[in-house]
Amino acid sequence: MPGGKTAAAGVRHLVTGYSNAAVTASLYLVEDIIPFPTHITAVKVYASTAGTGAGNTLVDVLLNVTTIWTTAGNRPTLAATSTGEFANTRPDARQVDSGDRIAIQVASVSTTGHARLSASVVLEDAVTRATRGDSL
Repeated sequence: MPGGKTAAAGVRHLVTGYSNAAVTASLYLVEDIIPFPTHITAVKVYASTAGTGAGNTLVDVLLNVTTIWTTAGNRPTLAATSTGEFANTRPDARQVDSGDRIAIQVASVSTTGHARLSASVVLEDAVTRATRGDSL
């Protein structure tokens, strides 16, 4: 499953963003301050309405204004004329400390970006993850 998955029992917080209108480059869907230490375990992005053009729409998750992917090509990506779930891999930076800021930002679009775009970042506590035997 692109972007990872998580068990609901360990979820402590969910950062969600949405745009009904066609997204534009540099648009912030949401920005949130996290009040407790946790880990990012999954990132999901979905578009219901296609964009236009020959490129892709890329979405980024920023942790204290720095991308959580060390490889830019791993960020959530969807071809401009497609709809559905964006392809992405698990992020590299996943530890979140108390007071850290998480933002979901549209990094780039083709001619016209997707509309009805929703995104979620799942934050899970370390204790539940360790109990399940998951590692970072």
